[in-house]
Amino acid sequence: MKTIYTFFLVVLCSTLTINAQKVVAVHSPTNGVQYFSDSAAFQEAYDASIAGDTIYLPGGTHTPPSVFDKQLTIFGAGHHPDATTATFETKISGQITLGENADGIHLEGLYITSNLVVGNTNDVSVNDIVVKRCRFGNIYSSGITETNTSNNNLFVENIINSIYDGNNLRSSSFFNNIIVSGNRNTSLTDLYFSNNVFLYEDINGTIYGGFTFYNCVLQNNIFVNQGPALSYGADSTFENNIFCHSAPSLGTDPTLVNNYNLTRAEVLVDQTGGAFDYAHDYHLQAGAATNLGTDGTETGIYGGVYPWKDYSIPTNPHISSKTISGASDSSGNIQVDINVHAQGN
Repeated sequence: MKTIYTFFLVVLCSTLTINAQKVVAVHSPTNGVQYFSDSAAFQEAYDASIAGDTIYLPGGTHTPPSVFDKQLTIFGAGHHPDATTATFETKISGQITLGENADGIHLEGLYITSNLVVGNTNDVSVNDIVVKRCRFGNIYSSGITETNTSNNNLFVENIINSIYDGNNLRSSSFFNNIIVSGNRNTSLTDLYFSNNVFLYEDINGTIYGGFTFYNCVLQNNIFVNQGPALSYGADSTFENNIFCHSAPSLGTDPTLVNNYNLTRAEVLVDQTGGAFDYAHDYHLQAGAATNLGTDGTETGIYGGVYPWKDYSIPTNPHISSKTISGASDSSGNIQVDINVHAQGN
């Protein structure tokens, strides 16, 4: 832990001069620690990395490589505005595309301004990835034949605008995410959804909230869409979910076990509309909290195996505050006070 703390202090202190660039670091079991501070620091760090390395991105905006084609761990400083006042959010300008050699990549604490592409239209398979406490646009995992699928991928505590094209995403799990909407024309097949909050997208009065689930298992989720059409697929299992409709349409031949039907006003503490908002409160109201999930914890993002961490702080040590004097003393020293907190999860 001491080494990690020292790294963060070095990165911060190296950026104190007025015109210094943001520092991106690569920690490598093989090549040691390398630092990059040019305008293309993220690209340079990626080029210098090898499979198994860890890249640390500071707050600020970074341009990503066109394709990530290595097994890397990439940490940012987080995306929640209230938790990144000292560092700024780590923003990825553009989309992240995972190539066929990106199996096992881990992304955490990033705000990806565009999409997350898992594979591509050439039927590239990407497996065993972890995406945790990130915010991004749409998930794309399309394919031509839907035979070379991407499997065993894990999405935990993310803010996801849409699963827009997930035809090639299979045998993967979504735990404790806030998912705004789906594309009902996209088949989501053999996926597991637990303790998510599903919102909906309202574009000029048109509601986009429906998903097409085929042979999926959905447990302990909350669907705030008050419209009846939630699923257009078939053969999925819905268990211990909260629906904000008395009789939602769940596709052909669904298996229904112990679901709850409440009005929207009875479910979340403070949430309105169909869009995600940091100012909203996604905790359950006292009455709704008595409607438990399959594991005996509450439904929604604060229950289950991966309870939502407020402020979405990533698991690497977090700089919560810093104070830097505006002038040096007679010896040329600058007073720097930094608070760094280890994260338990």
